[in-house]
Amino acid sequence: MLSLGAILVQNLVTRVTDRVEETVDSARRNAIGGLIAGVLLVTAYVLAVVGGAVLLAERYGTAPALFGLAGGFLLLAIIVLVVVAARNRRERELRRIRRQQLAARRDLMAAAATVATQKPFAATAVALALGFLLAPKSRRDDD
Repeated sequence: MLSLGAILVQNLVTRVTDRVEETVDSARRNAIGGLIAGVLLVTAYVLAVVGGAVLLAERYGTAPALFGLAGGFLLLAIIVLVVVAARNRRERELRRIRRQQLAARRDLMAAAATVATQKPFAATAVALALGFLLAPKSRRDDD
């Protein structure tokens, strides 16, 4: 007869194994579906660009139509690159601010630790106040 601990461990392992298999199967299905959808979307995009080129070629001629499309896509690419660069700059700034805030918290906690060795009751009050003051804020907006 198995002990209670062995039964609990066996139950836990079985549940974890089932969850892992479910997750892997789901991820595999999602990857295959995403790959097929991606190929179909790229095909549709290429056909739309070719159709637009043919339409413009009938109206303006082949060379102006192709150069016009190339210029339009070049302009779109530049706009996307500028937006990505702006986002990256913003993220770098936010990371820098977070690092500064964490450093300030560490310094405050170090100061509180030095006070704790001298005045334990005052240090407890300071630690509680710092805990409430410096608690991480929720990232959700409750507006």
